[in-house]
Amino acid sequence: MAGFSAAPLMAASPAALSPQRRGPVTVFEARSIVTMEQALPSARFMAVADGTILGVADSLDELGPWTKDRETKVDRQFAGKVLFPGLVDPHIHPMQAAVMLGMPFVAPDDWKLPGQNWQGVAGQEAYRRRLKKVIDGQSGEPIVIWGHHELFHGPMDRQVLDAIERDRPVIVWQRSFHDVFANSAALRWMDLDTKAKFDAAIAAGKADPEHGDFAKGIFSETALQVAIGKLRPVILAPKKLQSGFAGLQTMMHDRGVTTTADMATGIFAGFEMEAGLIANAFNRPNGKARVSLIPIASELDSYPNFDPEAWYKRTRDKFASDKIIVDKRVKLFVDGAFFAQNMRMGSPGYSDGHVGKWLTEPDVMRDQLARYWDAGFSLHIHVNGDEGAAVLLDTLGKLPHRLAQTVTLEHLGYCTEAQIEQILQLGLMVSAQPNYIRVLGDVYSRTGLGADRASLMNRLGSLERTWTPLGLHSDFNMAPIDPFYLAWIAQTREGIDGVARGEEERLSRWKALRAITIEAAQVIGMNDTIGSLSAGKKADFVALDDDPFEVETDAMKEMPIAATVFEGVV
Repeated sequence: MAGFSAAPLMAASPAALSPQRRGPVTVFEARSIVTMEQALPSARFMAVADGTILGVADSLDELGPWTKDRETKVDRQFAGKVLFPGLVDPHIHPMQAAVMLGMPFVAPDDWKLPGQNWQGVAGQEAYRRRLKKVIDGQSGEPIVIWGHHELFHGPMDRQVLDAIERDRPVIVWQRSFHDVFANSAALRWMDLDTKAKFDAAIAAGKADPEHGDFAKGIFSETALQVAIGKLRPVILAPKKLQSGFAGLQTMMHDRGVTTTADMATGIFAGFEMEAGLIANAFNRPNGKARVSLIPIASELDSYPNFDPEAWYKRTRDKFASDKIIVDKRVKLFVDGAFFAQNMRMGSPGYSDGHVGKWLTEPDVMRDQLARYWDAGFSLHIHVNGDEGAAVLLDTLGKLPHRLAQTVTLEHLGYCTEAQIEQILQLGLMVSAQPNYIRVLGDVYSRTGLGADRASLMNRLGSLERTWTPLGLHSDFNMAPIDPFYLAWIAQTREGIDGVARGEEERLSRWKALRAITIEAAQVIGMNDTIGSLSAGKKADFVALDDDPFEVETDAMKEMPIAATVFEGVV
């Protein structure tokens, strides 16, 4: 017992601590500093050195212990502004973003992107006219266009695309990212122009045969990787990726995002290659954000004689840096895409009678959960429908409790009130995608879910009432990289048709702002270093004209950001 009680004292001994860096101090003055720390919610001055916050205070004198006998500069450029923690988007796919930013967007909703704005389009004829115009304006082959959604744009398959463009290879990427449609010329370009070749590729890719359709030119869910494999030489071209990564970081910086997590490293080209590309992009000297790399369980499963501890250590040693975080986390998948109505819905199912898709069959998923939980990984689990949630929550309830590990449900598009209670009882966290209710609330009420269930997508208010830790994410390009915009959606639940649905599921202002700062950091295991402005944390913050707690709710839809500061550097 004496040995155990002495250990903390020994660890705290000054001789045992490594020397701290003692660089020059910058004291930022502001009209107000909103810290997002409940015990010390506001201040006027913040001392920063070596990218770390030394302290916050209401006067310069209070910071005296940090500035005495040290080179100090008082920076008053934000003296008339409100400082707020650097925003956290806990679920982006940097590789996907870099790829998608090289494509035209023809989607039901508007998109403002670096160097290009794309106006939303609805209606079958209007969509097909727009698609034809965009195809005619593109050079190179194949032509890849993102954003189709059947409930806004009418059906899409090989025959539809052949009628629009027969000679040039055209690929249409569905709004969910989980499905692609190819015309006949594209299938020839892929060397999949016979059913035998197509079926052989689906089998070689170990995809569910039901997820590919040669006659319709469809690659869906597990079959998507077959299409991606064929498209890699085009979508992963170095110049396109370089431009795409630059665009991604511009969007993040412009909208105040200083930290994100890649919630599926390896989806395009394997973990090692993608980690290297992302590290190269974010580690540049002018980089103004950090990213946590979280691998896909199915890829780790493919390693022969996989040793989780050895993999984690090797990966951390190879890729970890100030801007690249390698934590012991893994991404798993349950059911299909919400934007494609591929999620597994419980009774009464879908109004048109179709059945959603499993991304991982339940028995395989149960084995994966147990394997990575036993190996000490924290789990991030893509789940969208209430049937998917039922299978997942039942499995999680059988895992042994471990305080050092966490489980985050990613997206959680639709769940029941009883499942909210299960989430509470199991001590889970949620990283939600609020754009579902905005873009899909109207069309899903008319087709698929009915008005009642469609209005209860994104049960965020229920999660708040149970004090569940909650982050809001973009999953770009399922939603724009703009946390204040996501917070606006979560508070209003206003659809693109202008109608608010499920008002009891609105978030409070307090919870919405926590969900893009401190709780968004919590769901990716980084709330000890980011997410609020307090001593010892990274000096990441944004300068705003107004206090986000005091503005009208609608002002958050396009919240002006005067500056984004990363580790003390403007």
